[in-house]
Amino acid sequence: MHTEIDPRLPALYVEAEKLVAVEGPSEELISRFIDQESDPVKQRRVVSIVGSRGSGKTTLANQVYQKIKGRFSCSAFVSVSRKPIMVNILKDLLAEIENNDRKSDKYLATRSCSERHLIERLRAHLENKRYLVVVDDIWSKSAWEQIQCALPKNFHGSRIITTTRINKVAEFCCTSNEGFVYPMKPLSNNDSKILFLKRTFVVAAECPSQLEGIMDDILHKCDGLPLAIVNIASLLASKPVSREEWERVRDSVCSAHGKEKDKELEVIDKILSLSYCDLTQPLKTCLLYLSMFPEDYIIGKYRLVWRWIADEFVVPKHGYTLEEVGESYFNELINRNMIQQEFKFYGEAISCRVHDIVLDFIVTRSNEENFVSVLDAQHIPSQCDKIRRLYIHKKNEHAAEVSQQNKNMSHLRSLHVFGRITWMPPLLDLQILRVLYLEDCNGLKEDHLKNIGSLIHLRYLGLRNTNVKNLPIQIRKLEYLQTLDLRGSGITELPESIVHLKRLRHLVGQRLRLPDGFGNMEALQELWEINGSKSSINFGKDLQNLIQLRVLGIHFEHTYCDDGQISTALCKLGENNLRSLHIINMGCGPPTCFADPWRSPPRLLQKFVLQGYRDDNLPLFPKWISPLLSELTYLDFGVDQMNGRDLHMLEGLHALCVLCLSAEEIPKEGLSVSCNGFQSLRHLCFHNIFGPGLVFKEGAMPKLQKLFLAFDADEAHSTYGCIGFGIQHLFCLNYIEVSINRTPAMKSAKYAIDKEVKLLTSNPQVKFV
Repeated sequence: MHTEIDPRLPALYVEAEKLVAVEGPSEELISRFIDQESDPVKQRRVVSIVGSRGSGKTTLANQVYQKIKGRFSCSAFVSVSRKPIMVNILKDLLAEIENNDRKSDKYLATRSCSERHLIERLRAHLENKRYLVVVDDIWSKSAWEQIQCALPKNFHGSRIITTTRINKVAEFCCTSNEGFVYPMKPLSNNDSKILFLKRTFVVAAECPSQLEGIMDDILHKCDGLPLAIVNIASLLASKPVSREEWERVRDSVCSAHGKEKDKELEVIDKILSLSYCDLTQPLKTCLLYLSMFPEDYIIGKYRLVWRWIADEFVVPKHGYTLEEVGESYFNELINRNMIQQEFKFYGEAISCRVHDIVLDFIVTRSNEENFVSVLDAQHIPSQCDKIRRLYIHKKNEHAAEVSQQNKNMSHLRSLHVFGRITWMPPLLDLQILRVLYLEDCNGLKEDHLKNIGSLIHLRYLGLRNTNVKNLPIQIRKLEYLQTLDLRGSGITELPESIVHLKRLRHLVGQRLRLPDGFGNMEALQELWEINGSKSSINFGKDLQNLIQLRVLGIHFEHTYCDDGQISTALCKLGENNLRSLHIINMGCGPPTCFADPWRSPPRLLQKFVLQGYRDDNLPLFPKWISPLLSELTYLDFGVDQMNGRDLHMLEGLHALCVLCLSAEEIPKEGLSVSCNGFQSLRHLCFHNIFGPGLVFKEGAMPKLQKLFLAFDADEAHSTYGCIGFGIQHLFCLNYIEVSINRTPAMKSAKYAIDKEVKLLTSNPQVKFV
């Protein structure tokens, strides 16, 4: 059976303030921190939340942050951890402050910036703004001293929230009269039960009577720690509901008998040990693999799964691809709460991070089993003869020392290097290497790769965010290569020899120019993003040979001439395995070959995006979009003309979660979303900048969270009469962004929207642009 993410988990995270009883504390903090502002000069203020590991500090800080960030002109949430790399923290802070949500752009823009330069940029940006910043998980006074240098003490009512486990650090963050320390409290018995039951059972009901006593024993041992409660509940949620199973879990947890001061850590360790032992061997291996990542590191799901596959951790399963099985492993670790998911707003888990308590646990296990060897400023690999997986982090002062010790690298299967390279093992010595992952290695030179043809067993080559500009011709010798990741690198032109990689499954980069004959790589499942204007002269014919393709991204620098070939290729891919199609058309005319490329609906399609200049809209609404597309979750394109039938058809796409639609012309009577329309939609962006826009009937879009509208206020007034949009019916909204043409009716439209928003109990953030 293929494991999906437990549908209870997104709700568990979205409603965290109710589930871990931070509703009261968050309101108290807001009251003391924001609402009771008596300072006439509006000085900057700091609150430091302090508590033990797993007590819910980050959850509380995040809930306060989400509730109040709409009152500030800019905001950011950054994590520090025990071994902070201050330059990276400042980069993250600057990226959020400047509203740059594209990580690759962030690193390209700040790659060579020094700590001092980043601090100066932040101070200049924040000096005259009312800002809100959360600095999570501070371990030392020195870390806070460095970060606060970038946060000016202006007089605009700015606010800073810090979290820490150390009382002295909390007090240090709140010096003089500008802040206060907020100590975390354990959950009450009642709140502990609510959290436990929400996670354990499909419906949050009362505990079966025969299990109540066992539940009470378990919760007593958890001592009100949310992390402990969620982990043990996640374990039980994967088991049959039986007295014998619950007693076994209780007896394992309740055997902890440490000293009072160590009791919390010992209980959590017992729970994690129990959860770990309950995993299958492939899941244990995949979890231990995460021990190489630093604290608070956000780990992309697909890159992680591809590396699991390359390291042969994923066991083939009949009827599923290796990628599907690997994603099932990822979902199972989320369901067990061994990793924490980073959800997109519409429910898909696209990345994860490891809680630092869980990370400590798996690092210990990894060391015991000699699973991963870490080489950074704090660690030197043990004196073990066999190093199987080596992780080299930036500032690796010990690299030369390790080299001099003549460590045996002949058993190395995975080599991961992050940051500037000061040393790495010679490739000629790595004959059984499966994974070579070089990320943000700005010191990487093409000489480092000159012997790459010797890595005949290589499955994964990652050169993300490096300065390498050319792949060596020897790459044709890597006949087992499955993944080639070139995003953020200087590589755009691929050598002709690449077409010999018959086992390549994932080829990702930016505007890649593919040689003639790339259709020979018939195992390709993901191809992103290729230059459709400067690739093979037989581009369409080569493309249609890749019938295993699931994800395709194409960038056109000018209008593609051979509409017949590209349409034929897309039609064939749609009839086979295509799940996601993303087209960027920067041409000089409408992309007619994309208007209706499919003779019959591509039934497996989940995502379709067509981007380009505004005059590159499709002339009419695509005929291939129909209710038969039962898997379609994401649509993003523009049309010159759209009518009510088109909108009604979209309403019938029951899986649709995201709709971004630009329409030049709509009917004179306007468009309205019906009372049963878009039952699954979470995100709507509707641009009708010269028209009246869209209105919503009661009952429409019951799950909508984010709304982006662009319209002409005069047109809206003449079409819908007294301006009213029905926004008050969208009771799950948490963010609205509106762009209104500057016309006489603009103020009336803003007033109408504000009035409707005030009727919503969800208290969404509103932004007019």
